[in-house]
Amino acid sequence: MKSALVVLALTFAASCGVAASTSLDSSFATAGRVRYTTGNYFKGVLAHLPKADGGSIVVTHYHDVDGAGNQIGPDAIILQHFASSGAAGSQHSVLASAANFARIGGAAIDSQGRLVVVGSTTATFSQSDFRVARILPNGVLDNGFDGDGIAEIDFAGGGNNDDQANAVAIDAQDRIVVVGAVERELTGDFDFGIARLTVAGLLDSTFGGGDGKVITQFDLGAGQHYDAARAVAIGSDGRITVAGGAYDSVVGATRIAIARLTNSGAQDVTFCATSCNFMDTYTAIHSGRRVIFYGAAAPARSDQVAALAIRDDGAWLIAGTTPGSGEMLGYVMRLDAAGNWTHEVATQGGTGSGGNTFVGGVHWLQPSDPSSDIVLTGASGPNEEFFFAQRFDPLLFAVANWGMIGPANSIYLWTGSGGFGDVGDNRPARSAIDANRRVLVGGRYKANLPADPYSAVAARLTSTDPVSADIFKNGFE
Repeated sequence: MKSALVVLALTFAASCGVAASTSLDSSFATAGRVRYTTGNYFKGVLAHLPKADGGSIVVTHYHDVDGAGNQIGPDAIILQHFASSGAAGSQHSVLASAANFARIGGAAIDSQGRLVVVGSTTATFSQSDFRVARILPNGVLDNGFDGDGIAEIDFAGGGNNDDQANAVAIDAQDRIVVVGAVERELTGDFDFGIARLTVAGLLDSTFGGGDGKVITQFDLGAGQHYDAARAVAIGSDGRITVAGGAYDSVVGATRIAIARLTNSGAQDVTFCATSCNFMDTYTAIHSGRRVIFYGAAAPARSDQVAALAIRDDGAWLIAGTTPGSGEMLGYVMRLDAAGNWTHEVATQGGTGSGGNTFVGGVHWLQPSDPSSDIVLTGASGPNEEFFFAQRFDPLLFAVANWGMIGPANSIYLWTGSGGFGDVGDNRPARSAIDANRRVLVGGRYKANLPADPYSAVAARLTSTDPVSADIFKNGFE
């Protein structure tokens, strides 16, 4: 049944939905883009985030590289502020020696405009812990956060276990939820790790078992398991949804794994209470967890998760990548508040077959509206030489003429270089929608020759919708 619905969604992707076309916002930076190309550094935009004043902040991470392109030293961070008008504001560098991130996984902004960046203390799986930094708008580490602006989280309580933070979300009380993959007892067996920090940067004793940490496992197949959380979102009711991958060694594929926690960190048993639809062989995983796949269960394909979004009524979206016929496709999947699958669609990012698509973000344009359209962002192309944004209606049919290519011309393409196509190997940053429904995007690209270090780019797309007064009641999605 699910596979038939997928075919139907793909076949009739050209819906009757119509919206005004979007484009690069010429008032933002220079002709809609800002680029960071100088220096022999690896550079990439980590996130492009909205600020409460209508402006945005571009978070760029960078590190030095040797002649072979290998990383030298820890990751550092550049913060670039932009006004709602699109004018560039102040820029601040956070020294690598201060933040000391060997690897950066994600970023978010709180109600006070403070930036929270999460990552790990080592770049590889070797004696690593979660690292969390809170940075003031002026680029200075916030000493009100665990005393020096940096908190570390060790799920094993000591030892050489490997914990890697991949994503972060901030709730209405400015508490910080960090998720990733954590190793159990030096076995090479990894599970979802979820931690919540207070505003002061301390592990939240009201979350989980009193230590601020929760471990959730799926343990598909036999032998060692690899479950890794990749995305997190917090609903208006405070419930926490976490998604990532769980490797099933029997079928040889990574499945989409989802967990929902209550505000206190307990498994939310109302989510997939007894089982959810289209569970296939995974019916035993329920009462706060579920496992799903894009399309059919067989032949087994490894699906990856990149982004989550939750609507105010509890419906939510998950997006990522799935293998196609000699290519990597993007997908968007919609589930209801109880965890049941309702719709899904695949996308080639507007550049046809034979290329690869990577997802940067998925968003409801208006989370308070059950009829809200949806925007997906990413990178695509035969050599991933384009960035794209695609608009869907609530049933995941393409919205006509919002872009210039793809199903119903629903996809808008642009480049980092400003030319017809970048050199290639573009990768998208975490995207966002601001209070004026402008799409905030970014990523990495090659400015010149393939051998050159990566450069960073951020952009803003024009709004094509009227804005209601309650679109973002707290200033953020």
